[in-house]
Amino acid sequence: MILYKEKLRKLLKSFPEEIFSSSKKKEGYYLSKTYEALENNYIRINSDTRINIIAIDIDVHADAGAWMDWDLPEPSWTTFTTRGVQFAWILEKPIFISDDNRHRYRDLKYAKDVLAKLVCALDADISAMAFHRVFRNPLTHRYSRFTDTRVNLKDFIDLPAPHQAWWDEVKKKNKQKVSAKKIEEEGLGRNDSLFDIARYWAYDKENRGAYNEFDLAEFTHNTNADFKEPLEQKEVKHIITSINKFITVKYTGFGGSYMSNTTPEQRKKTARKNGKKGGETKTREAYIKIAATIVQMQSFDIKITVSDVARRAKSHRDTVREYLNKKGWKEESRKVGWIKK
Repeated sequence: MILYKEKLRKLLKSFPEEIFSSSKKKEGYYLSKTYEALENNYIRINSDTRINIIAIDIDVHADAGAWMDWDLPEPSWTTFTTRGVQFAWILEKPIFISDDNRHRYRDLKYAKDVLAKLVCALDADISAMAFHRVFRNPLTHRYSRFTDTRVNLKDFIDLPAPHQAWWDEVKKKNKQKVSAKKIEEEGLGRNDSLFDIARYWAYDKENRGAYNEFDLAEFTHNTNADFKEPLEQKEVKHIITSINKFITVKYTGFGGSYMSNTTPEQRKKTARKNGKKGGETKTREAYIKIAATIVQMQSFDIKITVSDVARRAKSHRDTVREYLNKKGWKEESRKVGWIKK
């Protein structure tokens, strides 16, 4: 217990006050106080406003010493997963994304370059190459090793620049548009696969009284990101909208049929209820879609702008602007977009 508390104390210093976490990899991720989130098995290691940790995911156990091949600092923690290993380095000085320091853009670009060099040199998972990805919590994973290492970005300066073939592979992995021919070759295709995975997850949540649209959006986007070639965002949003409409309007629990398990009077009440949705309810629903869209854009390091969020969330720009202002965002500039205060 003493050792655990010592590890926890060191980790808490390196994390923001609140982070997203989940007990299961493909469940919904919730924002909570860090000391509470660190009780879950999966955590998002950086916040929206600062980068404290650089982490990579390697798919082969035999590469657990790969950092030594390049004479790199020992990772601040190493976690052995089912198939491979995860390395994490804690920065001595965090990069404050929302800070007004004129050097922050240069530092952020430098950090992105370092991350790309690490992933390429150590042959890590390209899909996990981002500052806001979810990783295993080393405190809850039994096969984790901690050190007192703190690093500077310049500690990785000697890593070679990624070669062109590697960048081509990155582009291929990140490609989201799927050809009709590919869908035909795969039978039902990823659209149906994602729909089935997400709807059964939603059924289970609703049966336990724990369903909400934000968690559905989180789960569906995370599942889509695990596909070798993810679906386009508009297809994912259609799936989320379809499942949420069924759950909130027609689903009666445990696979029940709406028509067979309700009386005409009950259906009339449901229709009246759905027809009386006021502006407050619609605004709340819009906010949920906007929040899920922003989280998704951040996971891919996409600039946050009112017009882009509105287009992706299918909301009015005034609603998006109102949401951002209420949640403490501000528009830094057209080039930078909106950032969290």
